[in-house]
Formats: sequence, C-alpha cells, structure tokens
Amino acid sequence: MPQLDTSSYFSQLFWMLVCFCCLWALLSTFVIPKIADAMEQRKRKIDEYIQKADALNQQAKESIDKYHAILNEAEQTSQAEIQKGRDELQKYLKNTEADLSKKLNRKIADNEFTLAKEKKDTMQQIETIAVDLAYEIVQKLGFKQISRKDVSALAVKEKAHE
Repeated sequence: MPQLDTSSYFSQLFWMLVCFCCLWALLSTFVIPKIADAMEQRKRKIDEYIQKADALNQQAKESIDKYHAILNEAEQTSQAEIQKGRDELQKYLKNTEADLSKKLNRKIADNEFTLAKEKKDTMQQIETIAVDLAYEIVQKLGFKQISRKDVSALAVKEKAHE
C-alpha cells in the first residue's frame, strides 16, 4: 500500500498542502464572497421586511386605537341620546299623567255633583210619593179631616227628628 510507505510521506504532504492552498484560495476568492453577499442581501431583505411589518403593525395599532376611540365616542353619544330620550319620555309621561289626573278629578267632581243632585231629586220624589201614599192610606182608613198639608207637615217634622 503506497500510503503506508514512509518514503512517500513528504511528497503526499506537499501535494496535500498545494491542493489545500489552491482550494482555499479559490474558495476565499470566488465562493465565500458570493455566499457572504447572498447572506448579506438576505439579511437586508429580512430586516427590510421586519421594518415594514413593524410599520404595518404600528399602523394597525393606531387604526385599532382610533377605532376604539370612535366606538367609545359613539357609545357615549348613544348613551346620552338614550338618556335624553328617557328624560323626555318621563317628562311627557308626568305631564300626561298630571293632565289625565286633572281631567279625572274634574270628571269625578262633576259626577259627584250630578250624583248628589240626582240623589236630592230622588229623595224629594220619594218624599213626595211617600206623602201621597200616606195621604191615600189615611183617606182610605177614613180620616177625611186630615189634609195633604197635614201629612206633609208631619213628614217634615219626622224628617227633622232623624
């Protein structure tokens, strides 16, 4: 085996060093700069994408903040409008209730007055009928000397005692 022959070690070592130096010179001159350039371009492109993503993220955050601000403002406005509507409705209901209460009280007073008048008229009619009936009973019983006026005076006297 030639690689185990000690006399060829020096020549093998020499050619190995020559090949290694040529390969190293080729790689360091042509290949490594292209690889380094490609990696640098990639790094720049990635950094650019990250910057764009950060800018878009910031823009999205600002848009969300504006959205929330507008939403809060709209909610406050709607709550104020709802409260205003409630207040107006309460005021309207109170006014309507007061008007209806006045009308109802007036109607009740009118009805009580009418009822009292009708009661008085009815009581007078009952009294008149009672006097007439009492007079007829007295006449049928044979007390012809008692007049309608006497029966009426007696009824008034009895009414005064009650």
